[in-house]
Amino acid sequence: MALQNKTISIDQLVLNKDELAFYQKQTGIQDEIKLKEHIIEIAQKALEVYPYHCIRTFGFLRFRILRAQSGYKHLLTLGSTRPRAFFLDLGCCFGNDLRKAIEDGFPPQNIIASDLRAGVCISLSPRSYDHSNHSIEQRFLDFWNFGHELFNSDPSTFLVTFVQGNVLDDSFITIQSPLNPVHDLSNASTDSDLSSLSLQSLLSLTPNSYPEPQSLNPLRGYLSAIHTSAFFHLFDQAEQILIAKKLASLLSPLPGSIIFGSQIGADVPMEGVRNGSGTLFYRHSPDSWKEMWEKEVFGGKANMIRVEAGISRDSERRETIWWTVTRL
Repeated sequence: MALQNKTISIDQLVLNKDELAFYQKQTGIQDEIKLKEHIIEIAQKALEVYPYHCIRTFGFLRFRILRAQSGYKHLLTLGSTRPRAFFLDLGCCFGNDLRKAIEDGFPPQNIIASDLRAGVCISLSPRSYDHSNHSIEQRFLDFWNFGHELFNSDPSTFLVTFVQGNVLDDSFITIQSPLNPVHDLSNASTDSDLSSLSLQSLLSLTPNSYPEPQSLNPLRGYLSAIHTSAFFHLFDQAEQILIAKKLASLLSPLPGSIIFGSQIGADVPMEGVRNGSGTLFYRHSPDSWKEMWEKEVFGGKANMIRVEAGISRDSERRETIWWTVTRL
């Protein structure tokens, strides 16, 4: 997602048949004109906070999770066959990818969504200082709550766990070595009572938890699947290695656990400077991406992972790499 101006490109709001049906069902707005008006309204709000190209041109409406087809199919298989298969969608944006996974059968109670928060507006009710009453009214200016607006939902009707945080912050995800291969979950992480294992117990959540969880570290070794798209290309090469190591440390060591996604790439790896901010970015090729995971992240231990990666081009002729990292 490249930083751009704040002028919305209404002419680029085009939904194919499957996308239209999905957004009609998920928003409850059947009239196509009213649906598009609703989408434009939310996109304009979000663009004021996050001036990204994918919001300005409605690219956020696409199902990026489907680009790594083998990874997505395996995610759904894990959700239906592996007990307590927890799934993290990192950089979840408005949450449409994980809502697609839910529509296709993944259990919502086993999903964690995560993204940044840009800020918070707090309005105090008469009993606002009594945290036990949870009477502080908060409106977060973030992707997750823009997603609730887009899909006409709220935390009481959409029961996916959200954890906000900055992936570069060690208190959010601490770098540790990937867990050694195991074939029994009882040896994978802790001596927790697996029969009652849940996201609520791992993250110490209670109904109407206050404050919200601030770290993904308690999930180390318990995540069967991690998805992240349109995310890695925001960072420079060193930061991408750092983030990949963090995700590898969270992943369950059970065979078949996966990290998958897609991002802007290149036929030949390249470094560049982002217009406006002047920050560095790095675009991998499929080969350099595989090498990063195999050598930098998993230390050349060929018995631990299998990496698949490929490249495609979108309607604007931009190269996109899709990929899946699978624990062996």
